[in-house]
Amino acid sequence: MSLEPGQNISMESVINNSPVIVTSRKVEKGFPVKYISNNIRQFGYTPEDFYSGKVEFADLIHHDDRKAVLKAFKYLNKRLPEFIQEYRIISRFDEVRFVEDRVRIKEYDKDNIHLEGTITDITERKHHQMIIHQQKNHGKKALTDTSLEDVLGLLVTNAEMIRDGLTCAIMLLDKQHKHICRVIAPNLPSFVKDAFEGLEIGYGVCSGGTALYMGERVIVENIETHPYWAMHRELAKEADLKASWAELITASTGEILGVFLMYFNFPNAPLKACYEYLKANADLAAIEIEHRITTENFRESDHRFKTIFNNINDQIYVSELNGNLIDVNEVVVESLGYSKEQILRSSPEDIVPSWYVQRASELIKVIEREHQAMYEAAAICKDGSVIPLEINARMINYNGKKTILSVARDITERKKAEKAKKLNESRLEALVRLNEMEASSMDEIAEFVKEEAVRLTESKLGYLAFMNADETDLIMHSWSKDAMAECSISDRQFIYPVSTTGLWGEAVKQRKAIITNDYMAPNPLKKGYPEGHVKLIRHMNVPIFDGGHIVAVVGVGNKEEDYDESDVQQLTLLMQGMWKLIQKKQLKGALSKYSEELSKANTKLRSVNMIRDEFLEDSMKNGHDLLHSFDVLDDETLNLLDGSQKEAISALLNNSERLKLLIDAVLYSDLQQSGKIEYSFEPVSLGTVLSDVLLNQILLIDEKHLALEKNIPAGLPPVKGDREKLTEMFVYLIHNAINLTPKGDCIGVNVYDENGHLHVTIKDNGEGIDQELIPRLFYKMYQADDSISRMFQGFESSLYICKDTVAAHQGSIWIESEIGQGSSFHVKIPKWN
Repeated sequence: MSLEPGQNISMESVINNSPVIVTSRKVEKGFPVKYISNNIRQFGYTPEDFYSGKVEFADLIHHDDRKAVLKAFKYLNKRLPEFIQEYRIISRFDEVRFVEDRVRIKEYDKDNIHLEGTITDITERKHHQMIIHQQKNHGKKALTDTSLEDVLGLLVTNAEMIRDGLTCAIMLLDKQHKHICRVIAPNLPSFVKDAFEGLEIGYGVCSGGTALYMGERVIVENIETHPYWAMHRELAKEADLKASWAELITASTGEILGVFLMYFNFPNAPLKACYEYLKANADLAAIEIEHRITTENFRESDHRFKTIFNNINDQIYVSELNGNLIDVNEVVVESLGYSKEQILRSSPEDIVPSWYVQRASELIKVIEREHQAMYEAAAICKDGSVIPLEINARMINYNGKKTILSVARDITERKKAEKAKKLNESRLEALVRLNEMEASSMDEIAEFVKEEAVRLTESKLGYLAFMNADETDLIMHSWSKDAMAECSISDRQFIYPVSTTGLWGEAVKQRKAIITNDYMAPNPLKKGYPEGHVKLIRHMNVPIFDGGHIVAVVGVGNKEEDYDESDVQQLTLLMQGMWKLIQKKQLKGALSKYSEELSKANTKLRSVNMIRDEFLEDSMKNGHDLLHSFDVLDDETLNLLDGSQKEAISALLNNSERLKLLIDAVLYSDLQQSGKIEYSFEPVSLGTVLSDVLLNQILLIDEKHLALEKNIPAGLPPVKGDREKLTEMFVYLIHNAINLTPKGDCIGVNVYDENGHLHVTIKDNGEGIDQELIPRLFYKMYQADDSISRMFQGFESSLYICKDTVAAHQGSIWIESEIGQGSSFHVKIPKWN
C-alpha cells in the first residue's frame, strides 16, 4: 500500500487491515468484550455484536475447549501477568477455527480487571501440526516416511473438523490431465470413491471433474438441481451429498494437480470466509502434493540408488584422521555382524587385519595429500571371518571437522572369481600337461595327477587308489608328498576291502563323490584311522568311472574352506583325463604287442615261402619237370611245408583279426571322446541285417565245419535303428561266436518278438565264461590273463563298442554263460513305433 504525501494512517486502520485481532475482555462471567478490532469480521462477527451484548467472548469458544480456556482465564493473577493459549472458536458460519490468544492482565482498579491482547487465526498451522501429530500416533514414523495418500487423508480429515455435516475429499489428476486417478476421502462412502476414480474429466462430470476440465473453482449449492450432477445425482442422493464446492489444487508452476472438495449434507452457499478456507486447504494440499511429488521422485531415485548400493553391499565408514570411527551405515552393521555401537566403540585393530593396521597411517597421509585414494583392505567379522574390501576413500568436512569418508565394496565374489580364473588356468594347464605325458610311465602319470589334485583343490593332502576288477578292494597307489611327510604310521596298509572301509569306501559303496566338511563330527559311517595317521579336518573322495565300472578313487583332505561341487568337478575332470590317457596307452601298448606278433607271423610265412621257392628253383636247375616235381618229394616233406605254411598263415590271420579289432577299438574310443559318433535312426529290418552278416561270415563257418542253427522268423516288425551300426555290432558278436566254437560244433542265431522289443540271441559252444569275468568284458580295455586273452582274441575291446551301440539304441545287452557250457549273447532293440 502506497501513501500520498500528507496522508495520515491511523493505528486503528493498520490493526483492522492486519490478520491480528486486538481485544479487551473484562474478567467476569462470559468475559464480555469491551473492545475488539474491526477485523473480527474474518470470523463472521462485527464489533457491534459484542458491544450490544448479543455475543460474549465465551460464546465463541468451542464447546470442547471452553472449560479449559475459561478456567485458565479465571486463575490469572499478578503472578502470571501474561500467557499464550491456543484453542478453537466457532465462526458465525459454524466453521471451526484455531486461534492463538496472547493475553496480558490489565488492572484499572480492583473491580475493573481486563484481559487485553491479540487473537491470531492459526488454523492452517494447526492443520499441519495435527497431520504430524496424527501421523506420529500411527506408526511413529516421520511425516516424510508416509505416503502422499496418507498425508492428504490427514489433511482432509482435519479440514472436516470445522463443522458437522461436512465431508472433504481430494481428487488427483493423472499425468495426462484426462482422468481422475485417485480420490482421497477417508470419510466418503467407498462406492462414491469407486465411481469417481478413473472418470474422464469433462463438463458436467460432477463438481470435481468439471472444475478440473474448466480449470476454475466450481460451487454447487444444491446438487439436486445443478446440471453438473445430472449424471451422478442418484449417486449423490445415496451418499447424502446435498452441496459440493471444488477448489483447484495448483502447483507453483501453474500446473493443475487436482481438486479439493467440500461436500455438505445440506444445501449450502459459501460466504467470503468459506472461499478463503476452501482456497487455504487447496493451497495446503498443493504444498503437500508438490512436496510429496518432489520427495517421492527423490525417494524413487534414492531407492534405485540404495537398491544398487545394497545389492553390491557397499559399506560406508566415516573416520577421524587417527582412524577412529565416527559413523558407519547399516550395510557395515549387517556385513560385520556387530551392533553399530560396538563398531563405533571399537579400535581399528578390532575390525581390520594387522597387515592393514600397519599401513593405515601411510594411507591416511596419501589421502591428506591427494584428497583421495583407492586401495584394498579387509574387515574382520564378528564370527572371525574376513571380508576382502576395495576402498575408495576421500577427505570430507563432517560436522565442521576434517574426516575420511571410505566407501568399501565387498569384493569377496571378485576375489573368488579371480581365484577361480587362476584355478581354471591351472586346471587347463594341468590337462594340457597331462595330455603331453603319453611318453611317460603309468606311475609318472598317476603321481602327476595326484599332486595336481591336491594343488587344484587347495588341499593339504591327497591319495590315489585303484579298484580291483570286481570292485571289492581299494588298492592304494600312493599318498601325496605332504601327507607322507605328516604320516607317522610305520606299517602302512595298501589294500582296503570296500566292505570294511569307512568313509573312504563310501564313494564306491554309494557310487558318487562323498564330501565330509567336518571330519571330526560323529558319523556312523566312519571306522576311524590308526594312530599316527594324518589328522583329517575335511575330506572328499571321488570315484572315477569307466562306463558303469569304478576304476579308481581319488581323495583329498584338509582344505581351509569347505569342499563343494566345484572341487568334485575338478577332480572328476582331472581323473577322467588320467584314465583316458592310461587307456590310450593300454590300447596302443596292446596294438604294438599284436603288431609285433603279426610281424613275426608274417616273417615266418615269408621264411616258409622262401624254402619252397628255393626248392622249386633247385629242381628247375636239375632239369626236373615242374609239373611232376612234387612227385619226387616224399609226403613227409610236403606235409612239413604245408603244415608250417598253414601254421604261419593261421597265426597271421588270427593276429590280423585281433589287430583289426584293437584298431577298431582305438579309432572308436577317439571318435567317442571327440563326440564324432553320430547315429541315423530309421526303420530297420533286423532279419535282413542278421542274414547279411551271416552271409559275410559263411566262409569262416564253412572253414570250421560249423553247423548253423538259425531261427529268424519272416515278417518281423522293424526296429528303430542305425543300419550300419547294428550291422557292425552283429558282425562282432557272430564273429566272436565262430571263434569261440570248436571245429565241427554249431552256433545259433535266434530272434524273438517280445512286446516292444526284438530279442536276438547268439549262442556259441565254446568253453564258457566265468561269471565274475562277464561284467568286465564290457569295459573299454580289460587286461585278462593270457589264457583268457588268447580265448577272446581282442573281443573284450569290441564288446565295449557293442555295449555303447546298444545303449544308443536304448536297448540292452548281456551275457549268459557257464564254464564248459558255452555262452549266449543277448541283445534287445526297441521296435519302430
